[in-house]
Amino acid sequence: MLVNGFLNTKNNDYYNPDLGIILEDLHDENVLTENGILQFIDTVFYIKDNFYEN
Repeated sequence: MLVNGFLNTKNNDYYNPDLGIILEDLHDENVLTENGILQFIDTVFYIKDNFYEN
């Protein structure tokens, strides 16, 4: 996640300030890899409302 610009905010939650995206619940049972591509299962995501106001 760090390589993709996401910062760990707490436990299994990440935030990308450049994209305004928050991803939560990214523990090892909810993220799989296949051929180096991340596959997200049951992940909670948000787009910050005020991201586009800046």
